[in-house]
Amino acid sequence: MKLESWEGTEIKARWKIVRTDDYSEVPGEIVSADEATGEFCLTVGGVTKTECFGPGGMRLVGRRR
Repeated sequence: MKLESWEGTEIKARWKIVRTDDYSEVPGEIVSADEATGEFCLTVGGVTKTECFGPGGMRLVGRRR
């Protein structure tokens, strides 16, 4: 699955990023994310950062409502 930066915040708010090595949630607001490459961009405390956990290193998981 892939979330692009141009997609609406209401769509991205339905998802969270979870690391596959320890299954912990990565904090922050998703800007973009790609499960295939493991690369994602988040906004945390007003700062945007890009990280990569490598292929298969993260998953996009639906948030509970």
